[in-house]
Amino acid sequence: MNTSTVAIIGVGPRGLSILERIIAYSLENRKRSIHIYLYDPNTPGSGCHDINQPEHLLVNTVAEQITQFSDPSIENSGSIIDGPSFYEWLSNQTKFEKSLGTVNPNAYYSRSLFGKYLNWVFNYLIELAPNNITIDFHQEKIINIDKCDSSGNWTLHTKNNSQNVNFFFLTTGHTHPEENKNERRTLINNPYPISKLEHISSKSLVAIEGMGLTFFDIVSHFTIGRGGVYKKSDKTKRLEYIKSGYEPKIIAYSRSGLPLSARAMNQKGVSGQYQAHFLTSEKVSKIKNQQNVSFMSDVLPSLLLDMQYAYYYAYIRERKGYIEAKRFCTKFKFLPQDKRTYLIESNIPEEDRFSWSRLSQPIPVSALEAPEKFKFWFENYLSIDLSEAENGNLSSPIKASCDVLRDLRDNIRSLIDFGRLSESSQRWLYTDFIPVMNRIAVGPPKERIEEMIALLNAGVLECNLGPGATGHYDENNNIYEIRSSVWPEYSFSADILIKARIPMHSPKDDSSPLMKSLLKKGYARLFYNGRFHPGGLEVDEELNLIDANGQSLSNAWALGMPSEGVKFYTFIVPRPGVNSTAILDAGNTVKQMLTAIDLHNQFTHRSPTKQIHSGVIA
Repeated sequence: MNTSTVAIIGVGPRGLSILERIIAYSLENRKRSIHIYLYDPNTPGSGCHDINQPEHLLVNTVAEQITQFSDPSIENSGSIIDGPSFYEWLSNQTKFEKSLGTVNPNAYYSRSLFGKYLNWVFNYLIELAPNNITIDFHQEKIINIDKCDSSGNWTLHTKNNSQNVNFFFLTTGHTHPEENKNERRTLINNPYPISKLEHISSKSLVAIEGMGLTFFDIVSHFTIGRGGVYKKSDKTKRLEYIKSGYEPKIIAYSRSGLPLSARAMNQKGVSGQYQAHFLTSEKVSKIKNQQNVSFMSDVLPSLLLDMQYAYYYAYIRERKGYIEAKRFCTKFKFLPQDKRTYLIESNIPEEDRFSWSRLSQPIPVSALEAPEKFKFWFENYLSIDLSEAENGNLSSPIKASCDVLRDLRDNIRSLIDFGRLSESSQRWLYTDFIPVMNRIAVGPPKERIEEMIALLNAGVLECNLGPGATGHYDENNNIYEIRSSVWPEYSFSADILIKARIPMHSPKDDSSPLMKSLLKKGYARLFYNGRFHPGGLEVDEELNLIDANGQSLSNAWALGMPSEGVKFYTFIVPRPGVNSTAILDAGNTVKQMLTAIDLHNQFTHRSPTKQIHSGVIA
């Protein structure tokens, strides 16, 4: 039996999915002999979810909606390995970790625990691997790569060794841009690992640019991480922050002037999702047949109608019951637009109607009249957002509508992937739509917003600069001037500036020697839609890397973050029961590899189907 060799470069969640699929298919068919080489400098399986990071840094998805295992919902899933979801694994851990207490399926647990789950999955898969599979794990990075011209195979180089392989999967996950060695110590462009912030004194005034998920990690480090405590007030029943005395003063600002909205309490269980009534699979198929799709005119109108459907269903069900909600939404679905508008105006008070403009630009003009008015409005905005999140993602009209953006992500993805949008439309998508989508649909657990309100009340945190504030370095005084664009006379002087806007940097700026090697030697190229580079390496629709000459490499695949740009939203973890894209992609690419192996074993002396960069097994 010929032995085929494959490398998985990066063994975080995406690499684990590749390993899981290879083992699953090998349990089903033991006629293939495969030697798998795994490369990752981190704990195997955990990827960027360091098992030693602080417990207060949380995963951004509820426990029951995370898994690493395939299930029958996956299209053409093939062999399925039974394994626990993150929640099921946590529930089992309570036998050994009494500190976990009762595990809540709808709670947000630490990233360190998630890293331990991923490492457990790795070991579980190793244990299940049949004897026709050999697995070698190397806890080091691939720093260089060469192609063997005679065979199309690859030679991978680490600091200490080289290895020839027939196939490789690039699943390196989150990487970092090249660091500026001359960067000021008071400017922190990348706050991870979060321990980088430990040197910052409690006497410092710290400015944080950006109020996304990274912002909440940083604030958590400076508060909970330094001994601060949150507790419910006996009098007001509101959360209060008790200072430790080791916190710095924090000023936060962002382009929108707002933090990400709170994730609503989950009412959908493991796999419940809004089912499209407008941006349906049939509608998506028709749009995909067009040339140069416009997101704004071809996609967004249907998406907004689905958001309205979810909004009005929740709104009317709360006030008039299930049957009236069904009746209204059935009319809403089938009426022409002019009659649909009349239906809304006849049944919904103006102030209660769905408004995309209010969602995308919620700050009223009156709130921008003065810093004091903005401060009052901002704190009220957070309280309302928290209240809506506590109502849940089915009961709150606002949260139900915003959750449509998550639930229909696959529909949206299929219209964006592989450069289907026109160049101008993809630019608009990335600069205008995605920031709004992230703010209203993929925010932190609601507890983070509750904590934010407590920090504002305690005077630890200020967010009073309004939208569009900027930070500039004053060389003469060695400080950062943070100035409002709404009220130019309103500014702060900060000792430290932390960039919490983690950019989706281009592979050409990546610090990874492997990425540099792939690009320099022409084994990969950057993805461009016209002249726009949204990020990532270019892959074809089978996720094979495309080389500098525009040819697909049939024995090399890139999944997850290395392909973010040509693929959309690749950085989410698999969810049970929803035909998870991460697992679907892993299964499809592994099937391609196994087909190539079978063809080679059957017809040793024939050329494989793809003529260029064929990856013939030597």
